[in-house]
Amino acid sequence: MIRILVAEDHHLVRQGIIKLLESAGDLEVVGEAGDGAQAILLAKSLSPDVIILDIAMPQIDGFEALAEIRDIKPKPHVVILSMHADPGMIRQALQGGAVGYVIKQSVADELIAAVRAARSGSIYLSSGISGVIANNFFAESHNTLLDRLSPREREVVRCIVEGHSTRRIAESLHTSVKTVEKQRRDAMRKLEVDNLASLVRISLELGLVGGKMMYSK
Repeated sequence: MIRILVAEDHHLVRQGIIKLLESAGDLEVVGEAGDGAQAILLAKSLSPDVIILDIAMPQIDGFEALAEIRDIKPKPHVVILSMHADPGMIRQALQGGAVGYVIKQSVADELIAAVRAARSGSIYLSSGISGVIANNFFAESHNTLLDRLSPREREVVRCIVEGHSTRRIAESLHTSVKTVEKQRRDAMRKLEVDNLASLVRISLELGLVGGKMMYSK
């Protein structure tokens, strides 16, 4: 049997969760808490295998409770419950030591699987969360790439993608052809591309094209 502590401040929701878990057959709810402080105390006294921990609780919220619970020996596995699939909250939960993150709207379909996964040491995220994390990571990665470029390198890339020749770009930016060629090479290296087709694609993805140009047509 997997021994579980349920920490959820809404009584009816907590009772619904307990009933759902106990219907599984291999899960046993050994305690229930209505706030973060109580969750910490019961985690220490009951030594549950898995703690289902709501984020939004009075006195001590789920993240604060998680910080205390992760130091308990033997260490219980924590599954976070939340109303929101927020990338920042998901990241904070996983970095804080949680091994599961379940959206409350998906509790009926996913909580039992999340508890079993947690007990085995696996990470469980609600369906849809993986997409949220991937999109957020993709955006952060692109922002990081964009930050690599100097303001002048950005202008050179914009001009190239707009179809202007190296000489025209040099004239527009009041610099030499050799300088523009060097800035183009540096920009492509920083953006991790090796041809103009890839440069155009990533420039569109990063939003480099379409802004106000610094040269006169």
